[in-house]
Amino acid sequence: MGKIFVLDEILANKIAAGEVVERPAAVIKELVENAIDAGATRIDISIAGGGLEIMRVVDNGSGMAQEDVPLALQRHATSKIRDASDLAAIITLGFRGEALPSIASVSRLRIVTRRAEDLAGTVADIHSGKLLNLGEAGCPVGTEVRVENLFYNTPARLKFLKSEGAETARVTDTVQRLVLAWPEISFSYTVNGKEQLVTTGSGVLEDVVHQVLGKISARQMVPLAWKGSLLAVEGFVSKPSLARANRNLQFFFVNKRPVRSPLLSDALQTAYHTLLPRNRFPAAVVFIHVNPGDVDVNVHPAKREIRFSQERDVYRQFLTGVKSALRESSLIGDVYSAAVSTVRETAATISFGEYAQKLPGTAFTLDSAMEQEVVSQNSEPASSQAVKCVFPYLRPIGQHLASYILAQADSGELYIVDQHAAHERILYDTFKRDLAAGDIPVQEVLPQNFELDAAEAVGLTNSLKLFAQLGLTFEPFGNNTFILRTVPLFFRQCLNQDDIMEFVTAAVHQGETTALFEKALQMMACKAAVKANHAMSKEEMAALLRNLAETDQPNTCPHGRPTVLVFSKDLLARNFRRQ
Repeated sequence: MGKIFVLDEILANKIAAGEVVERPAAVIKELVENAIDAGATRIDISIAGGGLEIMRVVDNGSGMAQEDVPLALQRHATSKIRDASDLAAIITLGFRGEALPSIASVSRLRIVTRRAEDLAGTVADIHSGKLLNLGEAGCPVGTEVRVENLFYNTPARLKFLKSEGAETARVTDTVQRLVLAWPEISFSYTVNGKEQLVTTGSGVLEDVVHQVLGKISARQMVPLAWKGSLLAVEGFVSKPSLARANRNLQFFFVNKRPVRSPLLSDALQTAYHTLLPRNRFPAAVVFIHVNPGDVDVNVHPAKREIRFSQERDVYRQFLTGVKSALRESSLIGDVYSAAVSTVRETAATISFGEYAQKLPGTAFTLDSAMEQEVVSQNSEPASSQAVKCVFPYLRPIGQHLASYILAQADSGELYIVDQHAAHERILYDTFKRDLAAGDIPVQEVLPQNFELDAAEAVGLTNSLKLFAQLGLTFEPFGNNTFILRTVPLFFRQCLNQDDIMEFVTAAVHQGETTALFEKALQMMACKAAVKANHAMSKEEMAALLRNLAETDQPNTCPHGRPTVLVFSKDLLARNFRRQ
């Protein structure tokens, strides 16, 4: 007797359920997507016990005919595709016909549904994949799906689930993504009998962003709207002031489908180069519109991941779109203050008027290999090269702790500028402009000998050309010894042997790469910048503020730390009880 046999349908569905509905959040995702595909304008979602006890999704969509209900419970039964050619341009969220049978095989399921043209609706009860009851029922137009005791018949699945709180959090994240994706649909979301989220279905994305992220976070977002030859991008991205230690506030949608995309996440992070410290991630609600034929949505069992047919071009154009949005917006974050034990908000909305100006961009960037390609091969509109610096003219008032410049804008706001961070940004941008022009001013120095170990010597030897471009000319002298001949002019007396060894150590670990070049730029700007606890004259402060306003990104230093904080007139008045 042979060893191979065909699994029965119920067992096959249980195995498939492990891929399609591995946890309650996946069930909610599948059911809500079915409701959206059915044309629903209102969807009510409720869960209890983290979704393991009960999940209920009610919609006012088109509903199903009675004869279609048993078919919908069979694997690969779908109304979305007819033949293989349809897979090349899928526009619906669901299409494989796996969700309902997979859910039904590992739960107690009830479906109540009615079409507008039917006098009576249909009710179906399914336990462990078996249809126990199918009959008529009185119900409104639409569909209600009730899922109870998820995985009750597959205890092996249960032991891999998290706590009730953790599973509820996953469901909530899934609901938030669906709510953001479809602002034109009215949603309600209830957990253990308590309403957590309600949207109006107004179709205004900004309203939903406020409801999902909260007013304080939403105020730290700037609009994104850009169109390229391959894709169009819209939504919101955050100011550097709204950043997290993880990517939980990043929401990507491709043709309205919520997705997680390492490609898009990496391009977004690259756009914030020098705007955020390491290991900090911006918030984003981003919609990518692309030809359905250029994206494969069938690469993951739960349809969470996608694949673009032209990944490099998508990366390049998305990066350009985000950078354009950041350049055309004020990135100065709001300042919040506590008064009488109450956290108060300030919109800190500033109109810079005549001080908003366009500065010439540079054709030399070092964000990454793909970022270089943006500059060298970009065929999009010239706006991707123009830099719109939104920064006010500031008059220095004084200095605090010989480290922070206090300044006032014509509109009355009070600015506090970190003099070291601001000077870092000025030197960094100056250095990059000099590099773009191919003319780094250098000065000869008294020869300094550097005796390195073998690994350090190899690293420096491999990077001699790179360092020379930065104005650091090393001459091999044998026996792992090198002589430093020149340094950039602006260093003057502030570059010592320890500083040089930092560059050499970086070369050992990173080699002659774009990352090393960028690290060297940032380190050199930091070493040469004016330090904290350094007293400055009014003239020096005014010059620094003018130069800061002329940089590409005056709001952060090259390492992503903020250069400036702003206190609005209203905030000061409220805290001094003048309002």
